[in-house]
Amino acid sequence: MSISATAIWCIAAIILLGAEMMAGTIYLLICAIACFTGALFAFLGLGLSAQLFVAGTVLVTGCCLVFVLRKKIKAQYRENLNDLDKGQRVRITELNADGSAIVHYRGTIWRAEGVHGPLSPGLWEIQKADGPRLLLEKKLN
Repeated sequence: MSISATAIWCIAAIILLGAEMMAGTIYLLICAIACFTGALFAFLGLGLSAQLFVAGTVLVTGCCLVFVLRKKIKAQYRENLNDLDKGQRVRITELNADGSAIVHYRGTIWRAEGVHGPLSPGLWEIQKADGPRLLLEKKLN
């Protein structure tokens, strides 16, 4: 009794899908998709070298695509962390000699600096939280 190449590719894909469900990585899912692609080419009657070439191409392309998308998502996530404070308002009552100020925001004390120059007393809007300091822009109200 012999097993067809299509069945071998499908069995490998199902095993990889099961492993992916246990591990939760996207890369095993891409491997399973590559195996299903190899099974499709085996079903169409193409040779082993064509099956391996297509499965390998799908695998490498998928992994590269996930790597690039993951990098973009991480960069966007880091930028969004700073956006949590953007647009929030703080009131400046006292100024330091160097043009900066100490403000109370989110239950703690922050050092604040102006985006376009020195600060003045009044209502200011946070443009960015840069480490332990806030970069502020004058609010017109």
